Amino acid sequence: MSTNSRKPSLFALKMQKRINQQNNLSLEPELCKTSFGDTSVILSGPEASDIHKENVQKLTSMSDEELLNAKNELINSMDGKLIEFLKSKRNNDSKCGKYDLKQKDSNRIKLFDTQNKIKEDKMKQLSYMKDLVNNGLNMDVIEEEKLGWTGDVNVENENKDVYTARFGLDGKLLPYIIENKTTVDGLHHHGEEQHRPGYTIDELYSFLRKNHAPQRILALDVLSKLINNASSYDTVLDQPLLCSLMDSGMFLLLRIALDDTNIAIVTNALKAMGNLFSRKSDRTILTGLSGCNCNIALPVYIVQDAEISQSELEKSSDFDLVVLDLVQGALRTDLILRLQYIVINLNIGSSCLLDITEILTGIASRGEKFAFLVVETNLFKHLYSLVFTNLQSDDLSEMFIFLTRVISSQSVKCALKLLEMKILDSIFKYINNPTKTPLLLECLYLWQTFFEYKLAGQTITEVANLVLKFVDRSVGLSADLTNTDLSLMSASLSLIDSALRNFGQIYIDPVYQLTEIILAKLLSSSDLPNFETSKLIGNCFSVLSSKNLKFNSVSLKAVEYLNKHFGKICEILYDKSWLTSNYVNNSPKCYPSLGYINLSLNGGEPLFMLIGLMKFLCSNPSHFNIPKQFWVYLNKLMKSPIEVSHWYCRYEIIFLIYLLKTLKNVQFDIDSTHKIAITLMSFIPKYMAEEFYYTLTLYFNSYFRESIKYESNFEILKSFYELLIPNIKSTCASVLITELNPILPKDWLFLPILKIHETDNFKSSKEGEALLKEALANILFMETNHPEVCEQTPLAARYCRVACTFMCGRRGTIFHEVKSVLNQIWHVYAAQNNNLNFKDPIQGVESFYDFYKTLCEHYVSVSYSDTVFGAYVLLPLQRKHSVELRKLVWSEIELPQTINIDEEHLDRIPLHNYTQPVETNTELLKMYTRVNSLRRKFIMYRIAISHLNQISRL
Repeated sequence: MSTNSRKPSLFALKMQKRINQQNNLSLEPELCKTSFGDTSVILSGPEASDIHKENVQKLTSMSDEELLNAKNELINSMDGKLIEFLKSKRNNDSKCGKYDLKQKDSNRIKLFDTQNKIKEDKMKQLSYMKDLVNNGLNMDVIEEEKLGWTGDVNVENENKDVYTARFGLDGKLLPYIIENKTTVDGLHHHGEEQHRPGYTIDELYSFLRKNHAPQRILALDVLSKLINNASSYDTVLDQPLLCSLMDSGMFLLLRIALDDTNIAIVTNALKAMGNLFSRKSDRTILTGLSGCNCNIALPVYIVQDAEISQSELEKSSDFDLVVLDLVQGALRTDLILRLQYIVINLNIGSSCLLDITEILTGIASRGEKFAFLVVETNLFKHLYSLVFTNLQSDDLSEMFIFLTRVISSQSVKCALKLLEMKILDSIFKYINNPTKTPLLLECLYLWQTFFEYKLAGQTITEVANLVLKFVDRSVGLSADLTNTDLSLMSASLSLIDSALRNFGQIYIDPVYQLTEIILAKLLSSSDLPNFETSKLIGNCFSVLSSKNLKFNSVSLKAVEYLNKHFGKICEILYDKSWLTSNYVNNSPKCYPSLGYINLSLNGGEPLFMLIGLMKFLCSNPSHFNIPKQFWVYLNKLMKSPIEVSHWYCRYEIIFLIYLLKTLKNVQFDIDSTHKIAITLMSFIPKYMAEEFYYTLTLYFNSYFRESIKYESNFEILKSFYELLIPNIKSTCASVLITELNPILPKDWLFLPILKIHETDNFKSSKEGEALLKEALANILFMETNHPEVCEQTPLAARYCRVACTFMCGRRGTIFHEVKSVLNQIWHVYAAQNNNLNFKDPIQGVESFYDFYKTLCEHYVSVSYSDTVFGAYVLLPLQRKHSVELRKLVWSEIELPQTINIDEEHLDRIPLHNYTQPVETNTELLKMYTRVNSLRRKFIMYRIAISHLNQISRL
């Protein structure tokens, strides 16, 4: 058994000291006069010296036995504390050590000094404690291990490149070290990295799990602020902060905190959970974009990974379900029931009600099922009565109206449920007594949501008068309209536009007249409009184009304005295009958001004016000039390799579609319209199925068929792309974020070949062969006439996709029928040989080595040394590519003697691309030595002989 090395306590040391004293009484040395000193250390005053001399004389006259008996008698008759006090008086006179330590303690410190440098450093840090030695009871021993926390922190001044993130009490990320940190900062702790300020996520979690209420409140408050600031730190943390919080199961800790009986803990937990569900950045942008182009659609935040069977979801634990889908995980914990209890039974303030409304909004945004679940709860009905009974014109009312708008946008079923609650009667009270513009705007957008579903038709008679009141009031103002006036007018016109589109004939001639007055005032400005003005101009044009009415005077002004400003607007679009912006979405998969782009709604944003203007000219055809700046902007889009699938890009796509329709109606140059259609093919999202069908029809127009000079009319290829159009679930008031993805990928030209190659039955069918021929003709047309579109896909990926043709068709011989097209495509790729790189990952190809091996095997089986096929096989054998590919070809004698090409292929890619520099791989050189055994001495023979000759000359 090992001995106990634990250091004895103060009590144990004291007891051991007393025992030693008693055992050593008989071991005292012989006493003499010098043993007692020259002066007394107890007494003071004029008689102290005489008394001391008498005491010494008496003591020296006594025998040792008499001294010991007298000493024991005194010790037994005196209090122990008094004895220690008297002893300390003598010991304080000792000059042993700097701090007047007793002899034993002095020796102990010296031992540390000579044997343990680390403990010496600790003692130096505790120097101020040594002043207390012997100044109080039992303070004669310093236990540095126990007192270490009172000393100075050992500060590491070296800043590290990667270190644990720590956050302040305001939820903000802190630097590695804060200079001159004071005690009032409240950032001290005794855990790891004591020299660093702030708290890690794990430390906050540990606080949250404690029973001490102030610590839990502190943790909840910091986490609440931290969630609010989370997106600010995505670029400096190794992974997005919100994703880390979600994956760590933070929601469950917040949910547990909601069950606490302490009102302060519940309040802070609600704040943290409200921030977690809020999507504040999304709502800010959605509020600004609502009403643009008279569109008030909201996103439906589908969680793609959670779209599985209910039985599979039920197998998941609570933690796993929260990490998979926050909303479904929250509902499993009976979150709504707990919130209902808190609202009805606890005395919480309006800020907590606002947080609860944020949580319900996040749940309702998940989809129709979840929105309907919310609207049927007693909690929603209770909040409804609180908001509309008191008519509070505050943030809670605005947030609750937004919640009802989110619910109503999900489906007709949800909208009808709200109408049963007479929601319109309640919001009319706000509309008729407007006190706060944001609240009024939300009321108008909610009203329009019902119109989009062709509901609330009985309120149509109130629309015109209501809108006229707002518009007329704004028109009567000075020329400098405020943003509040502009946004209110835009929302009003968006509402009237929806009424016109969904309910037919309405008497709104005064509205048309006022709209023309607004346009005349705003279009007369020589400056480009800001966001709110652009939004209003666009909505004015949308209202005028809602019915089949002609406005010739407005058309003239619109064309005049376009001819004057379209070039400058296109320059702005080129610089600030949302289709080519660096889109970032670091939101957790379990609770997605819309992400971020370089978006500013405060500066000049003429895009929304252009949308309305093109929509108007589409129904009022008029010729206008297309400036060269537009084609520069369009070329940028055609070359963009960015896969666009975000909410913001849809506005730019709508503009291009309306422009395409407008140019088609005025019979603009067909080549130009075809170019716009080509650009749109890989941008149009899934929910715009009708627009995609229209664009697809324009793509396969007469100009295309005449330019391609192919015997087919391309109906099979067109039908193939039409089959890719999905059955959409989005509505006029809601768009599923999963349907923001484009219908076609960037390599859409090659999709037919990939589909044929992956489907065995299709691969060998006549329909598959016919589709393959049309697809290759289309690829050749695009590679020749619009290479910028094809170059969105890397050259190596295009090579692989076209090479799949050699493995398609009945018995894999279809390439014989399209040899001419394949040869022309090869020449296009050979001209870009400098960009050919098989080393980087190729999308859709797990291993190029395996793909190339299959291609070579197919070549040996069916090619009969076809030169075009051989040219495709030979391309990866250039010296700049991997030696493993060359070793693969030479590993079997059959392939090198089979590969054959024509001189035209060597003219395009010379022989020295295969022979220079000289081969250095010894294994491959050994394979080259078998070259004389080849029965047919084609291109591979020439390559091998060249390398061997160069080696022999070295």
